[in-house]
Amino acid sequence: MLSKVQKIISQNLVLTVAVIVTIIVYSKFLFFGHISWDDPEMVFKNKFVKGFDLKALFSDHFVGNYIPITMLVHAIGWLLFENNDGGHHLINLLFHLVNGILVYQLGKRFFKNDLIANLGAVIFLLHPMQVESVGWIAELKNVLSTTFYLAGLLCYLNFTEDSKIKDYVFCLLFFVLGSLSKSSVVVFPLALICIDILIQKKISLKFIINKIPFILLAVLFGIINIKTQTADQFINHSHEFPFYQRIGFAGFALLKYLLLFLVPINLSVIYPYPEISNSVFVVGFSGLLIIAALIFLFIKQKKYATLAILLFILANLILVLQFLPFGEVLYADRYMYVPLIGFAWLIGLLISKLKIQPTIISLIFIVLFSVFSFARVNDWKSALNLYEDINKKYPNQFIVLNSAGVESMVMNEDNKALDYLNKAVSVAPRNYKGFYNRGLLYLKNNKPEDAIKSFNQVIELYEYSKAYVGRANAYYALGDFPKAINDANYVLKTEPNNTRAHFVLGNCYNDLNRLDDALNEYNKCIELENAEAEFYFKRAIVYGKKQDFKTCITEIDMCLQLNPNYFEAYYWRGVAKVNLKQGACEDFKIAAQKNYQPAIDAFNKYCR
Repeated sequence: MLSKVQKIISQNLVLTVAVIVTIIVYSKFLFFGHISWDDPEMVFKNKFVKGFDLKALFSDHFVGNYIPITMLVHAIGWLLFENNDGGHHLINLLFHLVNGILVYQLGKRFFKNDLIANLGAVIFLLHPMQVESVGWIAELKNVLSTTFYLAGLLCYLNFTEDSKIKDYVFCLLFFVLGSLSKSSVVVFPLALICIDILIQKKISLKFIINKIPFILLAVLFGIINIKTQTADQFINHSHEFPFYQRIGFAGFALLKYLLLFLVPINLSVIYPYPEISNSVFVVGFSGLLIIAALIFLFIKQKKYATLAILLFILANLILVLQFLPFGEVLYADRYMYVPLIGFAWLIGLLISKLKIQPTIISLIFIVLFSVFSFARVNDWKSALNLYEDINKKYPNQFIVLNSAGVESMVMNEDNKALDYLNKAVSVAPRNYKGFYNRGLLYLKNNKPEDAIKSFNQVIELYEYSKAYVGRANAYYALGDFPKAINDANYVLKTEPNNTRAHFVLGNCYNDLNRLDDALNEYNKCIELENAEAEFYFKRAIVYGKKQDFKTCITEIDMCLQLNPNYFEAYYWRGVAKVNLKQGACEDFKIAAQKNYQPAIDAFNKYCR
């Protein structure tokens, strides 16, 4: 067994070294947390993932994506690691390593050339542009779908060699699994045509015939994706430029992808749209003309391998060139995860014509890219670290300022948060999210009047239900119960299952001693979201007011089971025990140790 492993390693030495170095480079992620962009919605605050709700995972859509296979893997990851960030990072890394091995296998079989195969795998595994896809937990959809995508290409390659129907069926199956992992896999039929051109060294309409089932499925998955993107408001109407401008931007983006591949410095999660100017469109259209000329030249000179790789790159970028505008950016590192394979193969083809020792050149690439990637990984140490890195490279971007403000607020760096959010609303006064988050910050800092002003600014811009709930909380903090109840009820007219609106109502009724009404609202909260400790605590208070101290203690037990650090609950459990003539000193002591003054007073009164 050992000798067999040694033989495999010796025969694939460059790949082995690349895999080991990749593990070393990315190992830092195992000690990093998650970021606030998409990670909470996809995993850490996703009740369907945490509850392993298969029906919901396969019927719902998440952050503008219908990706049930990816969500299933996220759910399995939660079963294994729960909220351990390192475990979820490990899943991404493992799929990336598998993808590197698949890229190596494809390179060997396509080109029959060890240098091209090795360089393809090395560059794919270690290029700094890949850090975003591997290190961002929410981008599991990218690395997982690529595993199915590459496995499908291998099956199709088998089919072209032996015409076994089994290989065709497996290819189709991997395509479906890939599309259910990330919708961009719908370009897979185009990739198959590229393989035909590469292998058969010609272009023929006959290539389309055995792709018809793939094309029909691609259309279906494409329609589903457009509907989910639209439903989750990811179609960005602010970037709906005239079509000729979109074409110019597409050419500009293609050239930027080439430049970032060749010179991977100043990488960023966000690359803002360039200003609309003649120079941008001259560059963009010139780039497209050059690409068209190259395609014509390769066809004329019958350089089908180079042609196939170029078309493979274009096929895998076509959906992210913003012809249908989505998101906030024109181009992104994560969009290069699969196209980068084609760029790597082109480099391999070019270098293979030079008289350079293959192993040496591969090792040079390993060293070069591992240094750049290791440095890039540091930018992902924390969410705030990442946002501040973007802000240095591209200052005054609303999405970055807003996110940095929210992250600072979570870290209780409230002065820094206010500074970021003030800048956010200054650079984008028509974007309601900045005002909303600033309202939350004011609420957190017990400034309800300022919070109301911010929430009012949100409502002037957009009918945002969360702003009404936020304003209801601010009115509640001021003791203006009628206005708080009015805002909460306004939300519940259109969103009867809005948990936070029910919670505000419960708090208002509780303070007004409308105990049955308060109990009904807290019951509804727990029915909708049964893992929130505060809901049980508030319901316990109502039972305490109703002199039902046994039930009060049961509710507080549930609260503390969900959040053992809810020190105020220990005090109130002690109060309930005093009323039941039970020993309460231990509860008072725990709360008193947290400097909760009522608990200190109670401990001195009952336990001295």
